[in-house]
Amino acid sequence: MSLDNLNKDLYDSSEGSDSFHPHERNQYDPTLGGVSGSPFDEKMDWEKNRKQLNPYQKRVLKISLAILAVVVLVVGGFVFSAWWQKNAFHQDRVAISFEGPKEADSNNIVKYLIHYKNSNPIKLNNAEIQLSYAENFQPIDNVNVKYLNSTNSRIFIGDIPAGGEGVVEIKGIFYAPKDFPVYLHGSIHYVPSNGKTQFAMDAQTSVNITTAPVILDVSAPAQAVDGDKIEYVIDYKNLDLRSLSNVEITVQFPESFQLSEAVPEPSQDNVHWVIGDLESNQGGKIRIKGILRGGNDENKPIVVSMGKLGTDGQLAIYNKRETSTKIISPILTVTQELNGAGGNNIIKAGDILRYTIKYHNTGTVGLRNAIVTAEIQSKILDFSKVTVEKGFFDGSKNIITWKASDIPALANINPNESGQLNFSVPVKVVIPVVTSSDKNFTVATIAKIDSPDIPVPTGASKIIGSNSLELKLASKVILETKGFYNDAQIKNTGPIPLQVNNETLFAVHWSLANISNDLAEVKVVSSLPSGVRWTGLTYPQNEYVTYDTRTNQLIWSIGNLPAGTGLILPAREIEFQVGITPQINQVGLLLNLLNEATLTGTDTFTGKSITIESAVKNTQLTEDPVMGSEGGKVVE
Repeated sequence: MSLDNLNKDLYDSSEGSDSFHPHERNQYDPTLGGVSGSPFDEKMDWEKNRKQLNPYQKRVLKISLAILAVVVLVVGGFVFSAWWQKNAFHQDRVAISFEGPKEADSNNIVKYLIHYKNSNPIKLNNAEIQLSYAENFQPIDNVNVKYLNSTNSRIFIGDIPAGGEGVVEIKGIFYAPKDFPVYLHGSIHYVPSNGKTQFAMDAQTSVNITTAPVILDVSAPAQAVDGDKIEYVIDYKNLDLRSLSNVEITVQFPESFQLSEAVPEPSQDNVHWVIGDLESNQGGKIRIKGILRGGNDENKPIVVSMGKLGTDGQLAIYNKRETSTKIISPILTVTQELNGAGGNNIIKAGDILRYTIKYHNTGTVGLRNAIVTAEIQSKILDFSKVTVEKGFFDGSKNIITWKASDIPALANINPNESGQLNFSVPVKVVIPVVTSSDKNFTVATIAKIDSPDIPVPTGASKIIGSNSLELKLASKVILETKGFYNDAQIKNTGPIPLQVNNETLFAVHWSLANISNDLAEVKVVSSLPSGVRWTGLTYPQNEYVTYDTRTNQLIWSIGNLPAGTGLILPAREIEFQVGITPQINQVGLLLNLLNEATLTGTDTFTGKSITIESAVKNTQLTEDPVMGSEGGKVVE
């Protein structure tokens, strides 16, 4: 079939413009037009419902939409508020800084400006600046500063508006050594107006000190031989126009340095000197002597610090100095030994001190015509009884000398050759204590050896072998026990002589004397024999006495006992009452009132413990005339 014919069959004009090929008709044919039941004639449900809203439903719909809008606004407001809370304040938009000199003279008042700024769009509430500094800095003439303690202050600012800034001033004086770095630390504390949490921002400035407020000089020998007795001299002076309070000096001595004496004496631990208040231009001097030991070519430094003791127990340093002494070895060496000292160099009254002086040529050549001397310094020796083996004692200078005429070996001391010399001197039995300064006695000896053949390096001093030895006198303590029936302070009763089954009361006396050194932690311990009664009566009543009824132990706690007690100071005494009732089997006997007593304590000068004992005390009281020779024996 041709295309034209096919076209005619499909669109035949004779059957009308809407005619088609015949096909099956049904209820869904749109050409039926108006056929009942066609789904295309049905409206969608939502369109039917929309067209069917009544006034009530419309009102509910409007209310729902309004609630939804309110919810959206609240949530949006909350989100915006959270965003504002987060972004309206930033801690890094708050700044604090110091403006002032980087160097300061300890004698002048310095001023620092503390700048602060709030770059936030909100204000800062209750702002304040907290300052902290070392005790080397002393604030002065500050009106708006509240001082909390020696290292902290506070400056109240108040509210800082959005974008606000300001400046506060702090003035003060530095007390520190030259070239000593000091720091000022500040922090601004505040609460943002959109919150309740307190924040802080910190700043710090460092200051280098150009001059110290005090002069501090330390002199020491440049060289010393092992065992030499040397002297340190400390000079100090206040250069400030103002007085300095609570000034202290501390000394860090070289290792193996043995302190012998100091003027003035140290306040504590042999390393602290409390100066106290130091007025403008006021100064002083401390002299320190001691024995220095060390190996050859070893440097021995001494460090001296001067300042104010802070509340933390540390020294706020005003000035600091350090110097050193070099230990050298001489060709001719000399040493001293005290025979029988036991290595502790502590002696007692009545001791005989036996010295041995040893010398040695450590060089490679012989040394001719050596002279050995020993100088003795002490107030407690009996120089009338000095004994010297083949030497000469000069009593006007207290110096013993040995020469080749006395000791032929000194005429020529060959390399690595050695020898020894001897002398002795007794310690006085009665130590001379007249004033309060008569205490802490020592015996110091300085031995030296010299020869004209000792080489002297160009530009150097001649090195003479020497050696120092210092002995300390231990304090003599006396504990005396007495008993009385007839006593001035305690009234006693009972039969004399003692009678069986009748109690007699006695007053027992303890008396203490301490000669030359202060004692600490002193106490006396004893006990009552069984059958002796403790009445509890003591005199004086301010003495601390305890008694244990189960053990019969008696303790008298004394504490500190000064030197000179019983000599230039009254003796330390206590009296206590005891009672005794004789039994039938004790007729004709003397009865014990008190067992052995033991005194213990610490000698603060020698550092050693002291123990003294007193014998048993019985009823034979020879010190009480009332008792007589037979009054202490028991009768029926």
